[in-house]
Amino acid sequence: MNANIAITWIDRLLAMQTGRHLNDLQVLIIDRVLIGQKYIEIATEYHCTEGHVKDIAAALWQLLSQLLGERVTKNNLKSILHRRQAMESIGQPQSIVNYHEKVLYLGKPQERTFRFIGREGAIAKLDEFIQQGQRTIVIQGEGGVGKTLLAQEYLKTCGCDLILELSMAKETAQITPAEIVVEEWLGQDLKTDPGRDFGVALLRLKRQLSTRKVGILIDNLEPALDGEGKIVASQRNYVELLRVLTDRQLPGVTLITSRDRLCEIDLNLIHYRLSGLDVNSWQIYFNYRQIATTVGEIEPLHHQYGGNAKAMEIIAGNIHTDFESDIQTYLATDRENISIETGLKQLISNQLDRLQSLDNCAYQLLCRAGCYRYQDLSRVNIDALLCLLWDIEPERRSIVVNSLKNRSLIEFSSGRYWLHPAIRAEAIARLQHTDDWLKTHQAAANYWTEAVTRITDITTAMTALEAYYHYLEIDDFYQAARVLLQPRDNQWGQFLPLASNLYRMGAIQPVLTAITQIISALHGDRQSAELANILGDLYWIVGRVREAIEIQQQAIDYTSISLARIDPADRSHPTHCLHILQIDSLLSVGLYHIDLWELNEASEIFDRVINMASNTMRDRWAQKAIVCQALVQSYLNNFDYSRQLLAQIETLNFHQKWTGSSAYFLQKIGQTYTNLGDFDRAELVYQQTLTFCLTGNYLQTQGRTLTSLAQLYRLQGRLDIARSTHLQAIEILDKLGAKCDLAEAYYQAELTSQQAGDLDLNQTDWNLYARTLFTEIAAPQQLAKIEGTRE
Repeated sequence: MNANIAITWIDRLLAMQTGRHLNDLQVLIIDRVLIGQKYIEIATEYHCTEGHVKDIAAALWQLLSQLLGERVTKNNLKSILHRRQAMESIGQPQSIVNYHEKVLYLGKPQERTFRFIGREGAIAKLDEFIQQGQRTIVIQGEGGVGKTLLAQEYLKTCGCDLILELSMAKETAQITPAEIVVEEWLGQDLKTDPGRDFGVALLRLKRQLSTRKVGILIDNLEPALDGEGKIVASQRNYVELLRVLTDRQLPGVTLITSRDRLCEIDLNLIHYRLSGLDVNSWQIYFNYRQIATTVGEIEPLHHQYGGNAKAMEIIAGNIHTDFESDIQTYLATDRENISIETGLKQLISNQLDRLQSLDNCAYQLLCRAGCYRYQDLSRVNIDALLCLLWDIEPERRSIVVNSLKNRSLIEFSSGRYWLHPAIRAEAIARLQHTDDWLKTHQAAANYWTEAVTRITDITTAMTALEAYYHYLEIDDFYQAARVLLQPRDNQWGQFLPLASNLYRMGAIQPVLTAITQIISALHGDRQSAELANILGDLYWIVGRVREAIEIQQQAIDYTSISLARIDPADRSHPTHCLHILQIDSLLSVGLYHIDLWELNEASEIFDRVINMASNTMRDRWAQKAIVCQALVQSYLNNFDYSRQLLAQIETLNFHQKWTGSSAYFLQKIGQTYTNLGDFDRAELVYQQTLTFCLTGNYLQTQGRTLTSLAQLYRLQGRLDIARSTHLQAIEILDKLGAKCDLAEAYYQAELTSQQAGDLDLNQTDWNLYARTLFTEIAAPQQLAKIEGTRE
């Protein structure tokens, strides 16, 4: 069995059924399983955990089982592919008709859908542009002309290793910021940490795009354009993203679809105007729908709509469903409507009016289905539609969905559904003026919430986040906050709020945007405090430390107000949670002050936490504060006091009593031991910390710990291993963009180079890097520390 042929066949079958391709890890799993490798060997090669490989493999076998119609496992994959090869000649699945034939069918043989016709000239023109070195092409045309389908099919066949798609929001105010798009592309599709800075993320994206041929589709750009064809002021980061994508040195292809012309003059791109299909293509399509017709009969309709592909589908669906495939009867009955229809928008409006009179249940479903964004998740499954039919008997719901399918008013493929943008615009406009507006968004939000019980990867996390957008649409900020704060188990065995799961997986920007959109509307209640607590950590991670302190202070104020209304003797769980939230926010402020090297301020705050939490149910936070206070006192050279504090938390049993989630504080104990000169114990704690980091995805703490370990090696005179450990830490922290920790890593690397008698480490001015970051963070005490060290 040739693994390359097998992988190509599976990838084509997957693309045909779902519109997606195998990612790098899925390809590696198939390839290595076919030669008998174990998951642990695959994990080692891919530089990830065995558990992650097992999770991806399990989902892959389930997906292949659905595609092939039989159970697929690691153990039977090879035999199934051998049998399939004998049955249908792998490399050319029976369900694929040659691309260069006049007609392309997609779907299983028994469920083929006529999706692509009459675009040979357009394909040839795109080929010509690419051959001339034009790597970025704007496919411009009216709604429904077929821009998106042309772009998708072209990218599937032009030899790209990977295809990235971005569907722009239909309304300008709801456009996903460019920084979130880049973050998701890098983290989810390109398996590269995006970092926290947009400029750095763009550099990493360009580096990734230069190493392989990536096809990129930006679909329906027009909501991001102003009246002059320029990117709107609120989304100017898209100009920077497009500047990267339009670099002609990149080997990939970028296709942009838009109704309007893109007029950013400094971008290297070309426009291609897509016209409607010719009348012969219309006739072929009508005949496929079993509507017997001639060119003469169809020509007036074709002329009326300028060959618009979506109009063709809607009209054919109408004739097939409501006129028993008799075009003559349709033309005679609908002559008045045909005469006034002047474009796709009017046609859609007329069809929805007709649908309302003939099948009101299907009409209601179509309007309700407009509530879905079809953006981060561009398609929904059948359950997402059925949940909107709360007023229809369960046994009749599939009939209602089929009514829309038969009329070509809803798109579908392999059990996934979506609305054409023009149809969604009309559907959502009608839904807004009905009593169903609130009910529909509530039903959709409930569906997304219940659909995800465990966060296993970024896809499930983003799926759960969809509920947030529905509540935001109906201004239900309380429920939107509940979505962000709802805890779920994750793949690392933790039980965390959705917002925390998202940023732990690298989705920093979506969480930042989501919280800032609603926090001011929550009136300072407990939800406000919980969101402020998370937002503070996000600001801290990205280096906005002063803002982090301010927002955590808001959390403290919110909880103080709430606790002031409660009887001091109240021992209920909600009251306990308020106390924890207040203490945790205060502890965070103290930690932020350490990173700013404002040690006296940090010391005062840790004393407050210790006094508030000691001898209560919040004693664990007192232990954390004691750890931090011990570290601060060691920095202030109060060594005896620091040792007394360490003794209070029974450090010899520390690793047994605390869990991996406390890795961050373990690192601080190790740093304290280092400052106190107890190097053996410090190294023991660091190694314990690194073990926790590797099993719990604590990359930032891992980087911080490696910096401390390198410092320890320097103090022991082990300069060679100190050098290599510094570089490991810097690599991790640079990828994460954790500015405070990265600045400290640069500073410590500079000290090592000085002790070694070097002027630099690998010809790098670490001090310059450290000063630059501490300046960005607004940490003057850190800058003073650096200058004092140099003196």
